[in-house]
Amino acid sequence: MIPQDFIEEVLTRNDIVEIIEGSVALKKTGKNYQGLCPFHNEKSPSFTVSQDKGFYHCFGCGAHGSALKFLQEHQKMEFIPALEMLAERVGMKLPQRDDGFSEQKNNERRVIFEILEQASKFYKEQLRTHPSRGRAVAYLKGRGLSGEIARDFDLGYSIAKWDSLQTYLVRMNFDNIFLNKSGMLIERDDGDHAYDRFRDRIMFPIKDLRGNVIGFGGRVVGDGKPKYLNSPETPVFHKGRELYGLYEARRSSPHLTQVIVVEGYMDVLALAQNGITYAVATLGTATTETHIERLFRVISRIVFCFDGDDAGRKAAWKALNSVLPFLQDGRTVAFLFLPDGEDPDSLVRKEGKSSFEQRLHECTSFTEFFYSHLELELDTTTPEGKASLSKLAMPLVDQIPDGVFKQLMVDNLSKRVGLSSDTLLSASAFYERRKSSKAGPIMPASKKSALALGKNDAQKSEISSQIDQAISMLLKQPELADLFKLEEYSIFRTDEKLSLLVELIDFIFEQDNLSLNMIFDHFNRKPISSRLQQLANKEQLLDVSQFADEFKGIVRLQLSRLEDELKKTNIEGLLQKPISALSHEERELILRYHYRHGVKDV
Repeated sequence: MIPQDFIEEVLTRNDIVEIIEGSVALKKTGKNYQGLCPFHNEKSPSFTVSQDKGFYHCFGCGAHGSALKFLQEHQKMEFIPALEMLAERVGMKLPQRDDGFSEQKNNERRVIFEILEQASKFYKEQLRTHPSRGRAVAYLKGRGLSGEIARDFDLGYSIAKWDSLQTYLVRMNFDNIFLNKSGMLIERDDGDHAYDRFRDRIMFPIKDLRGNVIGFGGRVVGDGKPKYLNSPETPVFHKGRELYGLYEARRSSPHLTQVIVVEGYMDVLALAQNGITYAVATLGTATTETHIERLFRVISRIVFCFDGDDAGRKAAWKALNSVLPFLQDGRTVAFLFLPDGEDPDSLVRKEGKSSFEQRLHECTSFTEFFYSHLELELDTTTPEGKASLSKLAMPLVDQIPDGVFKQLMVDNLSKRVGLSSDTLLSASAFYERRKSSKAGPIMPASKKSALALGKNDAQKSEISSQIDQAISMLLKQPELADLFKLEEYSIFRTDEKLSLLVELIDFIFEQDNLSLNMIFDHFNRKPISSRLQQLANKEQLLDVSQFADEFKGIVRLQLSRLEDELKKTNIEGLLQKPISALSHEERELILRYHYRHGVKDV
């Protein structure tokens, strides 16, 4: 792991205003700077940058963080390259690490990137000048593609020779070990020789969000098999994570708001040829959760494009299941089902841009497809059919993050089955409990009590684990404290279990230029100092870019817990008691009740 104090030193030495000003026009207003938020469309500036604290925050969409996070979220840089860039700006170098990001591995990745870039240049030159390029050029022209599209997507051609690329790269003094690791060569069974992976194919470079070539797709020019061939898994290329055309889509539309997910390279190119420059394609795989997560970091609307036949609708249903955990409020998913015998390539060439975009505008909404698919084999005019629909739908709806959209999905289902939303939610919870308990025999009262005690212990352990996780992330990323709404923070003060978290946030809010050492110095003489040290060193399975969502999730869970505890209490009875007769826990509940109802002076 890179030491946290090194990251903090890098952030302290960099001026966040200078970092952000390259992308956002900022104007000084008092102590801070203000501008139009680069993470959502707005007409009035709500994006604020604090030069003193080194944080940015948007009051419109909630985007926030440090200079490092800005590079990750806005420039779409990975954590290590972003940190490295900031370090170089102030004359610092990343320390040696022993966790997989070693200097050796960094060097390996750098060399592989160079090999792939040179391979792309080689293929482009072959398409432009090689005597045997004629069939490849004729194929592209026959598909209606212009030289400009070929240039914009860096298309190339691998000639029908076993070692043309290998010979070219060896002349450039690349080591055979790295050539093999790049995926551009295939080793023979004897292990002594290798040959070009791609031969007699039109080449489609696959790029990451920074424009680095990370792999290739190749379409055979003749009748060979397979028709399409992709690069294998390498240190820089993972097929289940990448999307063809995403880099080009962002380059052509700086304020990209939606993408169309299609099946193949040629679909992306054909749409771009006709002015629809926001299509991407999975690389021969079904849409994965990683694909969805990556897309929603860039845009707010995804349209999946599938054939209208049974196979296309099954693929669409798989895609729908993949997006459920990511459907936060403000994100939209829709489905475009194509007429029989058509694909995006043929349809856009036949109809043109306007008609195709009209189809996008009128395509099937998430909700419409969700319920129409579930109702296909159900008779929802009968009680049995309605019960079946509810049983099928609720576990899926439960996967949607809490918010307005999830509630609207439940409301939609309630209208279809003729039950209230509360009844549906209660029934869903009941059946989940029945399923988890496996409906065993009736238990004696003594065993029930023991089970309840064990359950309470497990709940306490889970609460403690969540709080520890929040503190650990906060020590690594103090700006998470800005995520709290005032009301939420006030309610947190009413629970003793959250006292350390609240105390830590209080201290963060008091400081202008906070460092981890300052936190440790402040808590050094307190009994909980060792616990903070442990939590600061706690291994995180999440990437830093995921901290905000995880932290907000923990806050929501704790607020829900506090609310549940309040609901289970006879609060009216407690309010009638004199303060001296109340236990510590009862006083906490009364305080929480007052905060929830806006009474602060208690």
